[in-house]
Formats: sequence, structure tokens, C-alpha cells
Amino acid sequence: MTLINNTRLVVILGPTSTGKTDLALNLAKKFNGELLSCDSRQVYRGLDIGTGKYPNLNIKYQISNIKKRKAHWEIEGVKISMYDVADPKKQYTVYDFIKDATPIIDDILKRGKLPIIVGGTGLYLKALLEGIPNLGIPVSEKLRMQLQKLSKDELQGKLQQIAPDRWERMNYSDRQNPRRLIRAIEIVIQLTVNKLRTQDDKGRSQNDTYVLKIGLTAPRDILYQRIDKRVIIRVNQGMIDEAQQLHKRGLSLKRMRQLGLEYGVLADFLEGKIKSKEELIKVLQGKIHGFARRQLTWFKKEKNVSWVDTEGRNYFQKVENLICKWYDNPINVA
Repeated sequence: MTLINNTRLVVILGPTSTGKTDLALNLAKKFNGELLSCDSRQVYRGLDIGTGKYPNLNIKYQISNIKKRKAHWEIEGVKISMYDVADPKKQYTVYDFIKDATPIIDDILKRGKLPIIVGGTGLYLKALLEGIPNLGIPVSEKLRMQLQKLSKDELQGKLQQIAPDRWERMNYSDRQNPRRLIRAIEIVIQLTVNKLRTQDDKGRSQNDTYVLKIGLTAPRDILYQRIDKRVIIRVNQGMIDEAQQLHKRGLSLKRMRQLGLEYGVLADFLEGKIKSKEELIKVLQGKIHGFARRQLTWFKKEKNVSWVDTEGRNYFQKVENLICKWYDNPINVA
């Protein structure tokens, strides 16, 4: 899965509530672009309000100008791909994302348009731009059956024993997640046994691709204020009803919790663990504050990012100038 040679990609990255999609839509109109969402939950059908597929658009634009198509949306004539490509009842992996997203980007390029990648999921973005060798390692059902018999503590001990470096790189959440522990052990064992170093599924190489990464940020207190406001807006838009409808259509509360963040909190609300809308809003705000901090930590490790403070004056003009400069000299921008 490799992209056509000598291509240009713009990436808009950063934490939630920095206005990535709004900015990307404006850039698409200015530079003849199309958007591709790089979000691990916006791929799921029906997860619209909670995942921010309608960021601020239904306030600033008419809902009638938002068209839902198969596997993509159109907002005021701008196409956004990688929405609604997966059933929320089934797990959609980073491998699935790369497999589906790469030909879409190729198609955008072949039609003479600028692909604008809008990303809040750091792992997906890293895999898309750099590739992850582990993506080529298939699931081993036999090995998984054996590992699933182990307790969480036993899985943790096994991973620490066979791959202490990998264990050290895992965050607290991953270390407490048996499914992720099993996958990590599976990768280590299969690499060792099969000497697997395939690069067939690495996504794109940057050697023949000019990538401009624009990072959006804001002072933390401002970011928290935006998050708090957005949570209230989404609850008022019908996020609770959305979760109820998903559950009625067969999405279990267990699976809803696996989808994480807003939907995990909503599952607690539907089950009665959260008693009121006011408590729901407060819990959501706190959870998303933490999520934004984790995003900032991840994205600060990204190389060659041109960071723009969205609280600064004329920040859109600054981004536009960056892109114009990049077109003149795509190598030395950041």
C-alpha cells in the first residue's frame, strides 16, 4: 500500500476542541482540497455527535448543507472521507484504517486535489505517515486462546518477561487492558518465532511525499473552556438520545464502553450509574480534559510540526501563509 510518487499532503493535528475540522474545511475551499478524518471513532456509523462529526458546523452553517453519503460526508460541498465506514459493534483496527484510507488518498491525488488529513488519533496518524511494521502481523487465534486463559496480572508478568522495553513504552491504560496486553504479547512472540520484518503493510513512505504538518494548540485553560462548552452543546444536540438509539439497535453497553471516552460515560448514564444530566456533563468534561492532555503529550513528540496558537490573532492567515510557503519550498517549512 504505497501512495503515488511526489505527492503533497497537509496534516492538521492537535487536541480536541482546537477547531481542526473547521480550519481544514476552509483550507479545502482555498486550496482545492478534500478532507480525510484520521479519528479512531469517527470511522463508526452512528457515532456522530459524540465523536464530533458535527464540530461547530451546525451552529455556523445550515444542517441542510451537510450531506451524509456512503463512507463519507459532504459539508458545504467539501468531501470528508473515512466517516461511517465501520459497524460500531465490531472492532476496527489501525490496520483496517490504513488499508481503507490509503487508496482514498491516492484517488484524491489522482484527481488533482490536495489531501488534508484531519487527525486527533495519534497512532492512526503515525501509521498513515510512517508505517508500523507490526501491522503486518496477523492475529493468531491459537495463541490468543492460550493467552485469554491468563489473568491480567499473568499477562502483565509475561509481557514484562519477554519484552521489558515494550512494557515500559505502554501507558497505564494499556497495561490495565487485557486485550491490548494480549496483542502486545502476540506481536512479540510472532516476531521472535517467524523473524517477521515485512514492510508490505507499512502505509506510506515520506521519501517521495511532501508532508506539511500543522499543529493547532491553545493555552490549557482556554482549551478546557472550549471543551466544557462543547460538551454542553453536544448534550443539547442530542448525544444522550444518540447513545440510546445505538443501544436500541443492538450496541451493547459493554461495547459502548470499549469505544471509550464519551460513549463509556454515556454507557454509565444509561445503566444508571450516573444519575443526572448535570452529573453526566461534569464527568464528560473531566474525562475529555484528561484526553486532551494525553493528546498534547502524544503530539508534542511529533517531528516537523508547525504549531499555531488558535488564540492568536489572524491564526487562519498564518496557516494559509504556511501552506503558500510550503508550495514554494516543500522541504523547509516547519
